[in-house]
Amino acid sequence: MITKMKVRSILLIVLVVLAAAIQVPPLYGSAGPSAAAPAEAAAGELQAQAPVQAETAEAQTQEPAAVKAPAADTVTPGTKALENERYILYADEQSGNLRITDKSTGKEWLGSPQLAKTAMPNVKKYTAAPVYARYTQGADITQVYPLKDEDSSVKVTLEPEVVRAEFTFKSLQLSFALEYRLTQDGFEASIPQEYLKETGNAKFTSLEVLPFFHAAREDEEGAMLLPDGPGALLEFRPDHPAYLKGYSEYIYGGDETFIKQNHEIEDSYWLKETPMKKAVAMPVFGMYHGGTGYLAIVTQGETDAKINGVPAGIRAIPLYRASSEFTLRKDDVIFVGTSGQIPYYQGELIKTDRAVRYVLLQDEEANYVGMAKEYRKYLLGEKGIRETRQEDTPLYLQVLGGITRDEVIGSTFIEMSAFKQIREMIDRYNAAGVSKLEITISGWSKDGLYGNQPDHFPAAKQLGGSGGLKELQEYAADQGVELFLKANYVKPYMDSDGIKAGKEAVRGINREVLKQYIYYLSSGWNTDDYFYLLKPAVIVKRSAAELKEYRKLGINGIQFDHFGSLLYSDEDNNSRTDRKLTESAYVSTLDLYRQEKISTAVDYGYAYTLGHVDRIDGVPLDSSGFVYTDRAVPFYQLVVHGLVPYTASPANLSDDSRSQALRALEYGALPSYELTYAKTSDLQRTLEDRLFSSELNDWLTPSAKTYLELKEVYDAIANRQMTNHEELQSKVFRTTYAGGVSIIVNYNDQPVEAAGRTIEAYSYAVTGG
Repeated sequence: MITKMKVRSILLIVLVVLAAAIQVPPLYGSAGPSAAAPAEAAAGELQAQAPVQAETAEAQTQEPAAVKAPAADTVTPGTKALENERYILYADEQSGNLRITDKSTGKEWLGSPQLAKTAMPNVKKYTAAPVYARYTQGADITQVYPLKDEDSSVKVTLEPEVVRAEFTFKSLQLSFALEYRLTQDGFEASIPQEYLKETGNAKFTSLEVLPFFHAAREDEEGAMLLPDGPGALLEFRPDHPAYLKGYSEYIYGGDETFIKQNHEIEDSYWLKETPMKKAVAMPVFGMYHGGTGYLAIVTQGETDAKINGVPAGIRAIPLYRASSEFTLRKDDVIFVGTSGQIPYYQGELIKTDRAVRYVLLQDEEANYVGMAKEYRKYLLGEKGIRETRQEDTPLYLQVLGGITRDEVIGSTFIEMSAFKQIREMIDRYNAAGVSKLEITISGWSKDGLYGNQPDHFPAAKQLGGSGGLKELQEYAADQGVELFLKANYVKPYMDSDGIKAGKEAVRGINREVLKQYIYYLSSGWNTDDYFYLLKPAVIVKRSAAELKEYRKLGINGIQFDHFGSLLYSDEDNNSRTDRKLTESAYVSTLDLYRQEKISTAVDYGYAYTLGHVDRIDGVPLDSSGFVYTDRAVPFYQLVVHGLVPYTASPANLSDDSRSQALRALEYGALPSYELTYAKTSDLQRTLEDRLFSSELNDWLTPSAKTYLELKEVYDAIANRQMTNHEELQSKVFRTTYAGGVSIIVNYNDQPVEAAGRTIEAYSYAVTGG
């Protein structure tokens, strides 16, 4: 008996050794960026995991400077493939990866990192891959990469202006190409649509490009820029916690048509919203360390792409890395009877070219400020964006007209701010010394805020009707007040009589009309109330049809609700569209109104709206606060300030108005307020109970006082580029503008000395100019 047990033990050990030697790859789910690494890479990394953990534990008791970089393999030289006046691009013809050298400084950017000499061969293959391909055969999503095994092949072609690496996975019958081109400030990596081939059962789901480009060791000084809200830094350090996953977020937020992207799905009816987080407003990311860095701009295919940022230590790889991942085929779940969730994939590939431009940075430009300058230069130069100037800083007000409340029998129109009362608001602000106002009215149309959108006319008779609105516009013009109307051509309420949902609303992957539920704030579960999302063609048609009505009123501008914060596709078999077409519908509508001399405004401010709007409301001022990021930075504002005016979220709805006022100053965002003439309590049992403090009588004096105190500061920085942002000491930041004006803000609860000035607790100072 004992002999048999020994024999079994020996056989078991032999089987384990053989399994590791032949490297059998299992199937993997989609668990975040680069997380679906092949089993052999994980197996190889496990042998190195104990030393890495020991090194981390030791680093926690020592200064970071004491950590020494491990001995590394030499850089693979590669073949000299492309050259321009600044750079030389070397191609590794075995892997298809690249290396870039600056001809004048000799500095390098590596497509694959230098690993420790002790790194396992499997890890070396994994990190040397220039692209990760994810595919499905109907159920799970699996990841493969070049040189993983003998099944894959790489063919590198060198042409005068392009390097093309063609990848083939023979047994899967999948193939694609990755192309490199040098530019004046770096290079571009692209995936041409024409080279994507699927001739078997396997179907692409995504391609992640250059996952380890310019990756950083834990002991290097630097940071990763993630486009989380205004921007967030993930700073490099050897003594970091053990992270389970990294950053992986869709550019311009998730596609609302695909429930899986924004929900924790339970069953066919009950949906739970994913935790609140800030959407990606700009298609960029970057890294900097060792005096070099890069800004990556997703220039093609960005509406269906993710930004991935992976902290060191994930999968036991001690490197920080960032990349873009292009979605080629989306997936969702459907419910059939009692079968539970069934995975379902798009039948056709998303047809578009895909490209990422890498702007290479050095020395003092290798930081998030330098990255912002490069993206601004790209917008001005290649996108042709022109500045929208602001001559005099106004006080921004959003005023709610009315809303309908459902009753046990019938409904009641709740009048919150009639047109005559808004006229009174103008007079009262004038009396308080505020003569420059910009007012946006919501809930002004028939049945109020969630009435019959996308039909907005006539104006609500309870508020004064179309005649009262025209009189208000004329009076506002006489007083020098800019009047905007808020319009909703995107997301009508379920009770709207203004649409035929079966024809005009988008459909999900189950081909049913999509419902956008309202969620309980406390639990995240859906309520019984919902909205529809309108097809792009309907948005264009309905907004154009009402243009003449706005002209009749003489309205200064329209605030297009959701245009700058919500992007989606349509899975209707009769009118299938991708998110790019929805973007085009938004942009063409904005341009149409501007051509008619009607100003346009949007909320949040996704990058595709830049150059097409005259104002952005509620720009992101804080990041999501992910555990692996260190702090928010005003990357968005460094790019946008001086190109278009933008406002902070309403100060009266903030849980910490003092800190928000300082953040608005630090980020150059104009203060705003969302007000009602009637008591806020009148909104109980309506869909606008979020307005917990909005009555004019409560906010007239504090809003006027704040505006008058800050107007001179905002006038001094109006139309100026934000040229620098820096942390002077803990919780003390300085923002500098063209012309030398600087604003120093102090978030500490005691005075501080900074830049030769004393800044009081929770206060600010203005210098220069």
